[in-house]
Amino acid sequence: MKGEKKIRFLLTRHPLDGHETGYNVLATGLRERGIEVVLGGHQLAEQIAETAIQEDVDFIGYRIMAGDPIILAEKLFQRLKERNADIPIVVGGIIPPRLIPKLKEMGVVGIFGPGSSLNTIADFLRRYQRIPKN
Repeated sequence: MKGEKKIRFLLTRHPLDGHETGYNVLATGLRERGIEVVLGGHQLAEQIAETAIQEDVDFIGYRIMAGDPIILAEKLFQRLKERNADIPIVVGGIIPPRLIPKLKEMGVVGIFGPGSSLNTIADFLRRYQRIPKN
């Protein structure tokens, strides 16, 4: 929409993640849908938090294809809390369905697995950004 602030989305992935195709497809697809994507590459929680703060992003997109999503998300939430940063986290990749409720309970705002459409992800980010925050 005209006059709306462009969404800044940090896209990062866990260092154990060797797959690049989905990461690049997501970055390109979100850019084509009007979202500014900051590529973080392979980063650990401390680096992700620092990059997100420095880049003043609206969302952190954490792609997890290997490793335990619960532990990785907990570490990221802790690093953000230590820095007094309240940045919504979206997780994507191979997330076992049994872990989804726990991730949501922890505060992950969106979870997108393989096959999620780029339009669905972009629309989610736009809708979430418009929700009034307390």
